[in-house]
Amino acid sequence: MANAEHVEIVKNGSDAISEWQEKNPESVLDLEGADLSGSNLVGARIRGANLKGAILTDSKLTDASLAKSNLEGADLTGSDLARASLADTNCNDANLTNVNLHWADFRGASLSNATLRHSRTMRTSFMNADMTGADVSQATMIEVDMRNANLTGGSFVASNMNGADLSRAVLEGANFTQAMIRDSMWIMTDMRNANFDKASLHRSDLSMAKYDDSTKFPNGFDPLDTGWKDVTD
Repeated sequence: MANAEHVEIVKNGSDAISEWQEKNPESVLDLEGADLSGSNLVGARIRGANLKGAILTDSKLTDASLAKSNLEGADLTGSDLARASLADTNCNDANLTNVNLHWADFRGASLSNATLRHSRTMRTSFMNADMTGADVSQATMIEVDMRNANLTGGSFVASNMNGADLSRAVLEGANFTQAMIRDSMWIMTDMRNANFDKASLHRSDLSMAKYDDSTKFPNGFDPLDTGWKDVTD
């Protein structure tokens, strides 16, 4: 349960948060389950906060620092997190539907079973992130950095991922049906059992990407022509 004093401080905005942190440099904001919907937290430094199950719908969090915070099960539907830092956060089961994540930093974050449907993530970094089972369908993910990310079992159906870098990512069982993934990088990516039915992979670098008999490609697509590596036993 959230600390009532901490909730009031956050509701008063970034300046109030900074003032409290100056007086309590060793303390962490406890906002578990708090209703902070519609908050204006532009530029706020909430690093390491406990936001488990918090409601942050339609909030302004541009340029905010949430690195290493616990956002497990939090609801951020419709919020603006452009340029926000969420590196090493726990966003498992979080709802990020229709969120603006342009240029946000999710490096090393855990987004297992999170929902990012219709999110806007231009040039966002998910490098080394765990997105196992995440729903990222119908999202705009232009030029995102997903190098070394774990996308096992994730859904990217009908997403626009043009220019994305998924080098060395793990995509086992992920669904990219009808996704736009042109001009992208897939160097040494693990695509075993992934579904690319009706996806567009034009002008992409697929050097040494791994696939097997269970990988489903678009009609007429020959992976061997693009440098993919068949790892079928």
